[in-house]
Amino acid sequence: MTVQLDVQAVFKPLWSPARYKGAFGGRGSGKSHDRATAMVIECLSVPGTRAVCIREIQRTLKESSKRLIEDKIQALGVGHLFTIQHDCIKTPGGGIITFQGMQDASAESIKSLEGFRIAWCEEAQVLSARSLMLLRPTIRMKDSEIWFTWNARRKSDPVDKLLRGADMPTGAVVVMANWRDNKLFPAVLETERTDCERLDPDQYGHIWEGDYASL
Repeated sequence: MTVQLDVQAVFKPLWSPARYKGAFGGRGSGKSHDRATAMVIECLSVPGTRAVCIREIQRTLKESSKRLIEDKIQALGVGHLFTIQHDCIKTPGGGIITFQGMQDASAESIKSLEGFRIAWCEEAQVLSARSLMLLRPTIRMKDSEIWFTWNARRKSDPVDKLLRGADMPTGAVVVMANWRDNKLFPAVLETERTDCERLDPDQYGHIWEGDYASL
């Protein structure tokens, strides 16, 4: 079936195949919405896709990207092709989207992801070096991809060293996105943004413009 998409210009480089894809920046950029939409489209385009949505700490599914992906499934009008279950989403062709916290994962437990084609790491600024070390060689299928979305915190954070350092991995595509790149930026966030710029200028750059934290 044909799905109408309106991809924000800043994210278009992430819609071509690449082993590593990253989107970082400030609040309200739409980066998580873009990747949630991309997840649905990938599962439609490649039936049988197995994908995992990862956070460093995920104690409950409320802390995962599950609800956002469910919303995108409905917004795209493809709800009849997916089965929403309590702890996962069944996708066309016998595929699945699961949700995983990395902090408590072991080398053995992470092996269950070896047959997965896509891993999306949300809030990647808090991913540990250990988590990256476990995840990267595990997602190894042909044409597999690892996605990262994050609000930059420090240059020393593992995801920044990986995707914004001098030695980025081969095939990495990384974009910076901020509020001004989001044509759907809501009025309520515009009020929050201008209040922050006026009342907390020291933190404004980090919160809204994708700068590293000053504290």
